[in-house]
Amino acid sequence: MSNSPTHWETVVRWAECDAAGIIYHARVFDWFSEARVSWLAEHALSYYHVLRPQGVELLVKSAHAHFRHALAPGDRVRVTIRLRQITPTRATFHYEGFLWREGWILALEGETDHAFVQGGRAQRLDRRHPDIYQAFCESLEITGGMRSSAQQEAQ
Repeated sequence: MSNSPTHWETVVRWAECDAAGIIYHARVFDWFSEARVSWLAEHALSYYHVLRPQGVELLVKSAHAHFRHALAPGDRVRVTIRLRQITPTRATFHYEGFLWREGWILALEGETDHAFVQGGRAQRLDRRHPDIYQAFCESLEITGGMRSSAQQEAQ
């Protein structure tokens, strides 16, 4: 399976905005989380049916977002997510948030870096759950973008 993007859509709610009526910056990380859960499900790695039942968690190591346009209540937003990099111990996802204004325009970008954790400890996914690690690897586009360290070593 190639690294085709997964799309998750929402409408900005008043409760997600600050007193000025624009999106509160921290709310986009909730959107990234929802988009990531959708991505996992779309790639046969359901967070609720595959990862969590086997005790695998994706611990957020870092997260950032860059805003290009203000988002206000009622705005339609589409978050596009791709797996950017996978290693035996980490996964990095890239997000683009598009705002509908007579066409989709890029309103924000972000990235989250995750450690694979089991039982509260960082784990090598390739050793503990090789089938899950393989599914992540197969979802990463081989012809472009960053490759996993295992793919780089194979060259």
